[in-house]
Amino acid sequence: MSDSYEKESAFIYDPLIQYKNVYKDTHHQNASDYIDQLIKKSNVNIEENRETIKKIKKLQAESAEEAKQIRKVNNLITLFILLIFVSIGGAGYSIYQLTQGMQAFYYYLFIVLGVILLITSIMVIAKKLNPKVKELKMLKAKLDKEISDLIQVAWRQMEPLNLLFTYGMNTELFEKTIPQINLDKMFDSKRLDYLVNKFGLNAKNDKNRSTLYVQSGELHGNPFFIGNDLIHRLGTKRYTGSITITWTTTSTVNGKRVTQFHSQVLTAHVDKPCPYYNEQPYLVYGNEAAPDLSFSREDSDAEILSEKKLDRMVNKDIKKLEKLSEKSTKRGENYTVMANSEFEVLWGAKNRNNEVQFRLLFTPLAQKQLLELMKDKEIAYGDDFDFTKQKMINYVFPEHLSTFKFDISPEYFHGYDVDVIKENFVQYNDEYLKNVYFAFAPILAIPLYQQMKPHEYIYKDLYKSYVSFYEHERVVNMMNESEFKHPLSKTRNILKTSVVKSGDFRDTIKVTAYGYETQDRIDYITVFGGDGRSHQVPVHWVEYLPVENATDVAINVVQETKEESYADRFKSMLENLKDGKVSKENLYMVSSFIAFTIKK
Repeated sequence: MSDSYEKESAFIYDPLIQYKNVYKDTHHQNASDYIDQLIKKSNVNIEENRETIKKIKKLQAESAEEAKQIRKVNNLITLFILLIFVSIGGAGYSIYQLTQGMQAFYYYLFIVLGVILLITSIMVIAKKLNPKVKELKMLKAKLDKEISDLIQVAWRQMEPLNLLFTYGMNTELFEKTIPQINLDKMFDSKRLDYLVNKFGLNAKNDKNRSTLYVQSGELHGNPFFIGNDLIHRLGTKRYTGSITITWTTTSTVNGKRVTQFHSQVLTAHVDKPCPYYNEQPYLVYGNEAAPDLSFSREDSDAEILSEKKLDRMVNKDIKKLEKLSEKSTKRGENYTVMANSEFEVLWGAKNRNNEVQFRLLFTPLAQKQLLELMKDKEIAYGDDFDFTKQKMINYVFPEHLSTFKFDISPEYFHGYDVDVIKENFVQYNDEYLKNVYFAFAPILAIPLYQQMKPHEYIYKDLYKSYVSFYEHERVVNMMNESEFKHPLSKTRNILKTSVVKSGDFRDTIKVTAYGYETQDRIDYITVFGGDGRSHQVPVHWVEYLPVENATDVAINVVQETKEESYADRFKSMLENLKDGKVSKENLYMVSSFIAFTIKK
């Protein structure tokens, strides 16, 4: 097989169809094989565990049936209690009528029947139903105890398997299925340096953003990272207050003085500053193709439109774009409409600054594949992404990433039922592949982005930290926020980091938590009422006062060596830290890191 053929076969052409026909099933099988090998390595007795689970399910069904019976008997008790009140009420009413001289026979009958019903109900509850409930509850408690004991047995049976789950299994499986995309164990300073100084990433440490999750890597040598940021913005909130006023008026009607009473609700509002927080997932990808081209586009929601509605939208919008193109030409600008009207409308990059490079990037093949991706209604997510290109840096903002949990710990897969563990593991990894793959799909659909390999880059000899500030923020956001936030803070906190020192596989950082203290306030707003007078309407509102707090954190980088496995290295570092008088409760294990706060 020639080198050129191998090079060509490494590319992902037609990403939508390849996922459907190749990657989806391949990854499912890879995940199934992986967990099967893990189960085999753990030496757990599968059949023994299945037998235990079978017993648990049988007892749970019996316990559920007992609970059903308890509810039935309790309903009967409620019914008899109701009868007691009815009998007391009927007898009491009859006695009252008799004392009032109403000597009807049926009042005596009601009294006799009421007493019989009262005594019977009390006897049934005391002698039959209460003992039955007690008996059923004891039986259910016995079953629940057996269930609890068996669950503990099942947990012990699965303990060897649960201990084998580690960070990085999902990325390992992803790379096995799609080797073209390499995922880093950590977003180190070299990778960030490459993106910033080679491709022009603007990586400002924005005080209004904090990284909740990050995963870096490379596609055919081109760097990328997937992130999820907590974003803060200061907006406004409307607060409303009201009072009710009353007054009287008099008038003459038919020669008589008539007084009328009036009431009115007076309402006032104030707009005050208020912090808002939201999360934003995204993909950042560096590539030297079309290096001067910049543009942005928003998702078209093409996947939710029928073919007829799509055609109508394209026919309507293309006329607007053609007029825009004419005006652009008159102004000496170079925006011109592409021949493929459907792509021009759905992709919608009207603000592109370089028509030649735009066409170089979006070839007929790229247009075809992007249209398939955007219009897809069955395989993936359709056009759920915004896309921004700033010269050599590309940003993709896929909506579907906001519903997926990336930063899971190994405990996520722990369980006591071997079949449930396997199902959860495979299902999660299937979803991981789909979410990550289709975040890349708009990039993969553009052939030049895979064909373009980056030129050589000379790295620095020394960096101020082992890992990037994105990774630092991710780690501290996985820790307990209460360790960082100001004692008076009542809102979410944006955590920002700066490097204090670095060495011996440890980054010591300062974490600054930005939040808000809240104070209750009242404004009195003047409002004129129907009585002709002005009134002071109180409006209660909340003032948000910025507060911040700084804490030092040590982030230890777990290094893999040939002599020790990742798990062994992690364990030995953990033991060394404990020997250094760092309690287990203060240690946080996140991916390839062990972190703890440094108490002052």
